[in-house]
Amino acid sequence: MASKGKVLRALLQRPGLIVAPGVYDALSARICEMVGFEAVSHSGYGTAAVTLGRPDIGLLDMTEMVRQVGAVAGAVEIPVLGDADTGFGNAVNVHRTVQEYIRAGAAGLFIEDQLMPKRCGHMRGKQVISMPEMLGKLRAAMDARTEFDPDFVIMCRIDAIAVNGFEDALARAKAAVDLGVDMIFVEAPETREQMERVGREIKAPLMLNLIEGGKTPLTTYREAEEMGFKYVVPALTALFAAAKGMYDVMRRVREEGVSDKYLDRLFTFQEFAQVVHLDRFRQMEERYLPSEVLEERYRGEKRSIV
Repeated sequence: MASKGKVLRALLQRPGLIVAPGVYDALSARICEMVGFEAVSHSGYGTAAVTLGRPDIGLLDMTEMVRQVGAVAGAVEIPVLGDADTGFGNAVNVHRTVQEYIRAGAAGLFIEDQLMPKRCGHMRGKQVISMPEMLGKLRAAMDARTEFDPDFVIMCRIDAIAVNGFEDALARAKAAVDLGVDMIFVEAPETREQMERVGREIKAPLMLNLIEGGKTPLTTYREAEEMGFKYVVPALTALFAAAKGMYDVMRRVREEGVSDKYLDRLFTFQEFAQVVHLDRFRQMEERYLPSEVLEERYRGEKRSIV
């Protein structure tokens, strides 16, 4: 079986746009795979929300993020691009971070140039490290890639627009391209003109992060591709949809009780069994468990998916 990094690289080399939504756990990744996305992007913002109920302000450590990346990667067959924040320390820490994300099953990751504690790229109060320090982190990441999985994809994320201005962000992106990273992610461009300049001036596969209510103007996939972007991430759409849907239904349950009035907002029991691959585990039971064990377990029951 081809490594997930090799699969992601093949997608990047293929003509056309890649749309890889942000996911925050195994279930969100599985649902995105079911509806036909060819890759997904692990969200640090979403991981902070679902594991801590807290904002994306650098509260998670490397082991917590690796655990979530592993859960996401283990739930799907498609490539997973990991959010590695700042690399969780200096360049030496970055080297280990890449190794651990490879072990977790990610196809690649991005590392950003923020100073710890970092924060969501669309929040106020960011700080960035110097360009030489960031380039050192990227060299460490690329060396770890060469050592542990040459197909693993290394992306440089640049958060400098809000701190040092757009020209500095462009200069950082160009330096990362010269260094040899695989992809570039200029975070939070604030105008269409900035987006167009990124697409025109940066000669590498480009990621565009789209957040409803964020700093970057929302654009269609066709427009993004025409501007030069290759990898578009609806970063928080799944998280916000799940949270809003859960809030609306559970408020009704609290006020009205359990009923059939909101069934159109839910998976059925049988449908959800398909989401979590219950049929696969039923087949494993049939293959591996002795017949007498199965007969005892399902005595008097019809064999079905649920």
